[in-house]
Amino acid sequence: MSNVKLGKVVVVDDEPNIVEVIRLYLEHAGYESIIAYRGNEVLQTVKEQAPDLVLLDVMLPDRTGFELCSLIRNETGPVAGTPIIFLTAKGESIDKLRAFNLGVDDYIVKPFDPNELIARVKAVLRRTQNQNGGSTAAQVKVIKQVQRIGSLIIDPEQYKVTLNGARVDLTPKEIELLHFLASNQGRVYSREDLLGYVWNFDFSGGTRTVDAHVKNLRKKLGASEDWAIQTLWGIGYSFEVTQHD
Repeated sequence: MSNVKLGKVVVVDDEPNIVEVIRLYLEHAGYESIIAYRGNEVLQTVKEQAPDLVLLDVMLPDRTGFELCSLIRNETGPVAGTPIIFLTAKGESIDKLRAFNLGVDDYIVKPFDPNELIARVKAVLRRTQNQNGGSTAAQVKVIKQVQRIGSLIIDPEQYKVTLNGARVDLTPKEIELLHFLASNQGRVYSREDLLGYVWNFDFSGGTRTVDAHVKNLRKKLGASEDWAIQTLWGIGYSFEVTQHD
């Protein structure tokens, strides 16, 4: 997997087991995680680390997530706009309403599916970077450059893929998916992410269409000693390149 990180996420929770699960899933997805177990650490950590996002438990032993969210939003400068996702066992509507009124970007109730958590992290980062109109550490490479990996050549402008000098008969969306993955080698993307980046969420077929396109790519391209589209069960797909000695 690539050592290049997609972004930096501060994880705030006083339950070590939950923190470790979140950390592992974040790192699998390509994010750097910074851990804080107590609320009093949070504001200073956000100021020093300038994270792309904060995952914030509501019920901390020293301060509540509501207090901490208010402190961050009342800061001056870029810190105030740091995206925040609440993680909490408090699922009542009144708590959600209070959270969104304070300016949180998403609200996830425990127990949660770690895969859904990662999908929501990426969705919030996509939304906030689009709103800011700028580049962040979490921004994904979408430049349409020709990719050459061994004998595989992917030309997104011409919608042309060749392998060992012969053209491969791929559909336009298969080429777009292949090019996207190959342009972001070593980074893991969930099916929901790929629907967003490749299909722009305008396809109603659901995540199974991603599986079908990956299956078709593997069948049409065959196995290679230079590269592979890897499946990380329960997480998603990545394009891995073999380093030959």
